[in-house]
Amino acid sequence: MPVYMLHGFRWPRSGFTGIRVYVVLHNLEDAAAEYIQQPVTSDLLGESLKRTAPQLMARLPALQFIESYDPCDETSNTVSQEYAYVGVRVLTIPDGSSEPEDLAPGETVSDLVEKPGAGLSEDEIKALEELRDMLAPGEKIGWFMVYNGDPERYYPRSDSEDEFDDVDSYMEDRGSTTEAPTEPSTPSTPQTPTTPRSYKAVSQAGSIPISFTIAETAEIKSRIIRSPATRRC
Repeated sequence: MPVYMLHGFRWPRSGFTGIRVYVVLHNLEDAAAEYIQQPVTSDLLGESLKRTAPQLMARLPALQFIESYDPCDETSNTVSQEYAYVGVRVLTIPDGSSEPEDLAPGETVSDLVEKPGAGLSEDEIKALEELRDMLAPGEKIGWFMVYNGDPERYYPRSDSEDEFDDVDSYMEDRGSTTEAPTEPSTPSTPQTPTTPRSYKAVSQAGSIPISFTIAETAEIKSRIIRSPATRRC
C-alpha cells in the first residue's frame, strides 16, 4: 500500500482533453479509462503518446501514470476518481516507511522538493509543460502526495463474464469445425436432340452448325454435283 510522491500534473478524467475522450479518440479499446495505473492501460497510453507526440515523449522517458485509490472507501466516488496523475519524477514510499525508495545516494526529500523543477533539466521542464498543455490545460505542475492502497486493484471475474467467454469459445469452435456451405451447381442447359429428319452441315464462313431438312440436303448435293467448280482434277 504505497504512497507516491510525484512531480507532474493532474489529468482530469472528463472534459474534451480528459482521459475518457482520449481513450475513445485514439481507439484504445483495451484501456481502462477509470484506472490508468493498470499495467495494460499504462502501456497503451504510453505507446499512444509516443505516436501522437514523439518529440515530447522522447524527452520524458520516466513518465508514469498514477492513481489515487483507497480500498477501504466504499463510496461511489472511489470507483472512479475525478483525476489521475501524470508524473515525470515518481518516488515510492513503501508501507511503514518514511523515506522513498528511489532517492539518489545522499539525496533527501527536502533537497529534492526545494530544487527548481524537481531537478529536471530545462528541456524536460519545457516538455512537461507542453504535455500538460496538450492533456490538461490549466492544471498546475508541482509535487503531489498520492495514496494508493491497492495499485494492482484486482477484482474477481463475475459469473456473467465467464458465461460470455464460454459462449464465445463455443461459437469459435463450432465455426472452425463447420464445413463451409458449397455453392449450388448451376444445372447444365439440356442439349436439343437431333431428329432423324435433319442433318448438320458446316458453313465455310465461320464454322457455324446449320440444320437442313432431307429435301434441302438432296437439293444441295445435286447442285454440288452439277457445279463445275467442285470437280476434282
